[in-house]
Amino acid sequence: MKINLSLVTTGIIGVTLALGFTGCGAKGKQFMGFKTPTEGKGMVYVYRPSSFIGGGVYYDVKNKNNDDEVIGTLRNGGFISKEMTPGKKILWAKTEATSTVAVYVKENDIVCIQGTVNMGLLVGRPDLKNVDKAVCEIEIKDTQESIE
Repeated sequence: MKINLSLVTTGIIGVTLALGFTGCGAKGKQFMGFKTPTEGKGMVYVYRPSSFIGGGVYYDVKNKNNDDEVIGTLRNGGFISKEMTPGKKILWAKTEATSTVAVYVKENDIVCIQGTVNMGLLVGRPDLKNVDKAVCEIEIKDTQESIE
């Protein structure tokens, strides 16, 4: 019996990659709905729909307006939330490239940012963009809290 070595090698690599990526996704509680912000503040949700492309890439989302405070680490299939004071905020994330998005937080309101990963030279590149709350409500329901 002759064994096709390239087929066996491809199978081993595929299984190794699949097992390697299973530990890279969000592991927190399932999203159960938007929290009501404290009176006078707004709530910002940053979420990342689950995707095989860039599945092993995760990145910190930071608030430039607050000394680059880390809001949280956004993982594949995850979400992070942060209560903020009203006003314009600049959120950003970086791997080999930087993505920046302006967020307008309003009193007693909820704002959504979608994070994704695009192809990069060596590692996936983060992409942050504002999304309508109606779109967010549909996409975020399949995510889990993005915790360490």
